[in-house]
Amino acid sequence: MATICITQRNKKKTTMEIKFEIIGRETIKPYSPTPHHLRRYKLSSRDQFSPQQYIPVVFFYINPSHTARGSGIDGGGESYDETANVRSEHLKESLSKTLTHFYPLAGRLRDNLSVDCNDEGADYLEARVTNCRVSNILERLDVEEMYQLFTTIPTDVYNSPLLLVQVNFFPCGGMAVCVSISHKIVDGVAFSAFVKAWSCITRGSHDPVVPDFSAASSRFPPIEDFPVPSIVFPQISQKIVSRRFVFDASKVDALKAKVASASVQLPTRVEAVTALVWKCAVTSSRSYALGTSPAPSPRTYALTGAVNLRPRLMPPLPKYAFGNVSGLLWAMLDNNKDEIIDLPDMVCQLRKGIEQSTDNNFTTKATYLMRAKKDEMDVYRQSSWCRFSLYEVDFGWGNPTYAVLVLMDAPIGIGLHDTRDGDGVEVWMTLKEEDMALFQGDKELLAFASPNPSAL
Repeated sequence: MATICITQRNKKKTTMEIKFEIIGRETIKPYSPTPHHLRRYKLSSRDQFSPQQYIPVVFFYINPSHTARGSGIDGGGESYDETANVRSEHLKESLSKTLTHFYPLAGRLRDNLSVDCNDEGADYLEARVTNCRVSNILERLDVEEMYQLFTTIPTDVYNSPLLLVQVNFFPCGGMAVCVSISHKIVDGVAFSAFVKAWSCITRGSHDPVVPDFSAASSRFPPIEDFPVPSIVFPQISQKIVSRRFVFDASKVDALKAKVASASVQLPTRVEAVTALVWKCAVTSSRSYALGTSPAPSPRTYALTGAVNLRPRLMPPLPKYAFGNVSGLLWAMLDNNKDEIIDLPDMVCQLRKGIEQSTDNNFTTKATYLMRAKKDEMDVYRQSSWCRFSLYEVDFGWGNPTYAVLVLMDAPIGIGLHDTRDGDGVEVWMTLKEEDMALFQGDKELLAFASPNPSAL
């Protein structure tokens, strides 16, 4: 068994070193072979444009029967090993059954047109963490530490497994179930459908939710007569950092009330939080730029993201249509550096951007503008995983203590998740290091958000 030590550091703090042993690696294939007529899964044109990267989500589970034991890091003993083995076998068996329903995830992407559903299977790794507890990670969350729990994520999606699972067992009895799926064939909705189905089958359900695998490609046929480039996020030369901020339910309600006005109906929690953090990010960027020499030229600030189109199309697509069924959210601020940024106006722009996400002509114009003005524009990418029910992924030992999308080297922007109670909003903000220094001290932000509180 190989012991793996990963240490990542930056200038201001030292990331905890996580040591673990890989104690098992298997290829999990569908419980039943995929029928011949389903062996070719057509991508949609939306899939073709999607990034060639993986979506990694980690679910942390604390085992109450072990956390109350003595302070020794390895107090689990044989009971710990036995529990880990039983749980792992159960997960592998249920994963195999789930892949029968989600058969494209057991295939291989051969080109930018289709998936060969050949049942080659998904990667399953089992690891034993040797030097820390789940609580050590959750007390002070750090994106670099969590990313260490994903031992291997392929850089090339072609001929690689489309689904990778790594189950990390901690000596305290806790677990971290890490799931990575190729963005080429899933968006957040499809990802959520898979993990919920897997957890239901693990608990013994014989009637999991099964997606519609043809609706997306029927509505958005793949483009076959010319190569389609995948989205590639621009590289940032400056150092970027990610920080976590939590808006609890009471602060979200207060923020929504502040944003609401005579011209703006009460915003949703995602609208209110997005508007505030985007405003604070732009303010920080402007303030930093004004302190530099020579004086900066005026810049435009844009917000872009994905909008779930399934319920917005006419007629709507099934709730669990598989694939990337997303439209482009686009909102933009004037480049006047002296302009006062108005929160209600920002919410209006967000709503307008969502309404226009179904308009292909608008999407084309926005994409062209983003490319044409890339040297004059700061683009913030918003990704909301709110209402994706990640905290309902119960494999039989309770709901997760913490669940989050983990993206290292994420593009500059805003990642939003539900808090555990489902009423608050958690924000993972990624900015240039110099902008973050100002952002995390913004008084308006700190009036509503708590910087990185414990997730326990």
